[in-house]
Formats: sequence, structure tokens, C-alpha cells
Amino acid sequence: MDVYAKNVVEFVTVGVEYCAFMERSNEKEFGTFVPVLQKLLPFLYLKAAMVNKPLSLCDNQLETFVTEVAYEKIRAQAARILGQYDEEFTGEEVVSISECLADIYQDMKDFLMNYKEGKVEVMNDATFQVVENFELFWGKRLLQALSIIHKLAYIEPDVDKV
Repeated sequence: MDVYAKNVVEFVTVGVEYCAFMERSNEKEFGTFVPVLQKLLPFLYLKAAMVNKPLSLCDNQLETFVTEVAYEKIRAQAARILGQYDEEFTGEEVVSISECLADIYQDMKDFLMNYKEGKVEVMNDATFQVVENFELFWGKRLLQALSIIHKLAYIEPDVDKV
């Protein structure tokens, strides 16, 4: 696999934007947070879906960079912004947008940090892992969050409760 293929580079670019946005979310309020996610999440989904999953090249486990503390910080910041709108019962389960966003962040950040290392084998396997995780886990989490974000984008929230 060409780790510098157009679809991979575009996915990396959107992933960097997503992670940076989530890392700066402590500066955001509901009225700016939701509209950006409404546009950024579909773009991230599209770019992930366009990456061809390579074959894994290494036997070694990839390094993980997102600690439990970092994950919780991202989740808590999103939960604070979303307030009462963070969780919704979908008819099957209660979905927490903040947990979905933190799950996506964790996979994307670990991917980006491994990709940034610059070793072709590591970049390849990081791409394999993030695409596989997208197929099995965080792609669904993204869609769950986006479904709720869509509703939130078109309501007038009670600002006192957010």
C-alpha cells in the first residue's frame, strides 16, 4: 500500500482537524460545537470509507498514545458542552455523544501519532488498524453521534440547561 496515497493523506488531514477541534473543545460552547461537528463528522466518515485497508506488515503491536486521562478529558469537555443533550435513548440503547466523540478521538489520535512516526511499516499498520476499527467500531459510533448532532443542530436549546 502507498501510505502517501491521496485518500490516505486526505483522511489524515481530516483526522488532524477532528483531533485538534476536540482538543480545543474546552474553548467551545454549544452554539459553535454542534455546527462544526455536524460538518466535520460526515467528512471524517467519508474520508475513512475511501481509504483502502492495507495488509498488515508488522508483527509488533502499535503504540497507543491516548491515555485514560486524555480520553476522559475529551469526553468530559464534550459532555460539559452538550449538557442535558449528551445522552439520548435511540430505542435500542442510551447513546452518549461525548463517549462516541472520545472513542473516535482515541482511534484517530493513536493512528495519527503512529502515522506521524514516518516509518512506512508503522504508517501502513496504523492505517490498517484505524480502518479496521472504523469498520468494526468507531464508524458506527460516528453515525450514532451524527444522528443526534443532526437533531441538536436544528433545536433551540435551553441555554440555561446546557
